[in-house]
Amino acid sequence: MNSVYPVLGALVILAVFGFFIGRQNRDLLRARAYRDFLWRLTPIFSTAVLVGGLPFVMDQTNIYNASLVLMVYLTGAAVLTILTARGVAPEERKAGGAFRKGQYDKATKTYENLIAQRPLPRYHSALAASLDAAGEDPHTVLEPAEQAIKLDPKLGIAYYNRASALAATGEKARARGDLQTVFRVDSSRALRRAAAEALESLEKG
Repeated sequence: MNSVYPVLGALVILAVFGFFIGRQNRDLLRARAYRDFLWRLTPIFSTAVLVGGLPFVMDQTNIYNASLVLMVYLTGAAVLTILTARGVAPEERKAGGAFRKGQYDKATKTYENLIAQRPLPRYHSALAASLDAAGEDPHTVLEPAEQAIKLDPKLGIAYYNRASALAATGEKARARGDLQTVFRVDSSRALRRAAAEALESLEKG
């Protein structure tokens, strides 16, 4: 069975996924958290190794058991990839899940624990967002947001979170400046849309 071309296609797809995962985690490179960055790419690497080994496995099969071997191999590869992915930053996933469910106090405590272990800019920014969503005093929200910006001046989400706190304290000019900065630093399309909407809301206010 000639599996070289399908394997090459799968590796190209994995490379594309790896590229986008890398882009989403550029802040870790700026923070020199290289281990955390590489750890997030581990599922891609492990899957690539398994896919790359497929031709060698198929060479050891015959026409009678090829389908069974292929099914077992790919199932094992999928299970290993899922397990590896779930092992990537479990506490961070736990905090993000709590935030999305509206469990802001739980998210806050988890991000505080993460900061105590690894004070990454993304964790400070996420803590600010959790405090803000929980309805904490805006000045309390400002501290972690400003710490995130101090550690990583290119982290767009940190400016967005600080802008929210500044707007709540009545400092609309500074909030407007932070929202405009979102468009000049490392920000996703979704974040830029949110910043544009926030700017429009400030102008109307």
